[in-house]
Amino acid sequence: MPSPERSDEALHVSIDLWYPDCWEIKITERLDVGILGYGIYMTGSEVATLFTIYADDHESVMEGIEAIRASENVHSVSQMTSGFRQTSVPKPGNATRELLVVHDGRKQISQPITSRGFVCTGPIDIRGGREYWSLATNHDRKTVRVKLDEVREQMGAEINVRSLKQKSRGTAPTTLPVDQFTQRQLEVFQLARERGYYEYPKETTAGELADELGITTSTLHEHLHKVEAVLLGGNGLMRLE
Repeated sequence: MPSPERSDEALHVSIDLWYPDCWEIKITERLDVGILGYGIYMTGSEVATLFTIYADDHESVMEGIEAIRASENVHSVSQMTSGFRQTSVPKPGNATRELLVVHDGRKQISQPITSRGFVCTGPIDIRGGREYWSLATNHDRKTVRVKLDEVREQMGAEINVRSLKQKSRGTAPTTLPVDQFTQRQLEVFQLARERGYYEYPKETTAGELADELGITTSTLHEHLHKVEAVLLGGNGLMRLE
């Protein structure tokens, strides 16, 4: 029998966050680039992380790399050869570079989150001055919120819970071909999924989503239709994880 703080089914927790003194957030806030973070390895106060930096053009990517090198919290930056990974991670953006970055782990929010019983289920997407995390945990819903409050207090963080759901049994997620969409299309579609726009009955309306995104309803439908046209051209609507 699970303890009162544990759930017998894993919860999927989607969050976005901001916290001070994070070099990745500062760079994506200042420059028109995004960063995917994965493969974190900690050695004392240092962290080695694999990153994919992405943008719409090569010049923006190179500007982003130079900004990473110039960060006072970054110790070294090494570019990885293309195709070094056995499995590919879909990436948005027309231009990308794979990096191995050694940096100051004392300035990172990863350990405060994972030490509280959360496991990353995919790359951390950092764009527009915020980090987007997909997590799994066996905490119950109340405990999830308590643990995130602890992270907020420890790191001075702003954390927004985008969705908090149990995984459907027997349903295996498929991969969303993110390289076929713009960053804005992915952002709109992901928010629609998380807010329950595709649930039956709907948990939100197009107008509410448009207001949250600061766009018109017609623009929202335009973004969603472009994503849906690609996904429904295959074997039905894929899951975005």
